[in-house]
Amino acid sequence: MALLKSSDQGRGGGIAGLVWEVQTATTGTGAEDQVNQRLRVKANSTASVVEVLEPANSKGSRMLQVDRNMWMTKPGLRKPVAISPRQRLTGQAALGDIAATNYAQDYEPRHLRQEKVGDEMCHVLDLVAKNRQTTYDRIIYWVSTRTGLAVRADFLSLSGKRLKSADFEHGNHVRIKGVTIAFVSRMRISDALTDARTALTYSHVLAKPLPTAEFDVANLK
Repeated sequence: MALLKSSDQGRGGGIAGLVWEVQTATTGTGAEDQVNQRLRVKANSTASVVEVLEPANSKGSRMLQVDRNMWMTKPGLRKPVAISPRQRLTGQAALGDIAATNYAQDYEPRHLRQEKVGDEMCHVLDLVAKNRQTTYDRIIYWVSTRTGLAVRADFLSLSGKRLKSADFEHGNHVRIKGVTIAFVSRMRISDALTDARTALTYSHVLAKPLPTAEFDVANLK
């Protein structure tokens, strides 16, 4: 679906050669047990690699996502280990929330209706995961009819229980092949049962060629 591909672009999906930084911040229940992080993400059209820049005791840890597979390495590990994109990174953010989004590849979409979120008219999509290697089993996804970008998401279990919600802002811009596109600037993720919140703030977005070796698990360490 073209609408889903358009919304993916605003979160790094399907773009060949993109770099950005993410700062995490958690508030509410359990926040005292969470460590805020600064991350650098590099992405091409089918893969992304995330490197921890801060805090100092986690610096150098890296996570690689290629299609639906994900690995992690950190100082002291002899070789990368396979992980799930559902694994928690910090607070309410899963590893798959940080990596480039490719919902058009990973989910089967169904158009439910149109409705407003605030002042923004949106298409409401029901996304069902094609396999268990996705970050979430099912997503109700609000995509702006005006911009083609994500506005809101409810992340559900297979049974339909809401686990988390997120809202998106697209205040960043990046130039791709002579065209300026909007890029996510903030994602706020809220737990469905508590007041726990995690904000992901995106900055330093840059389009640049990236060697394929960046996304080779053999080079992850």
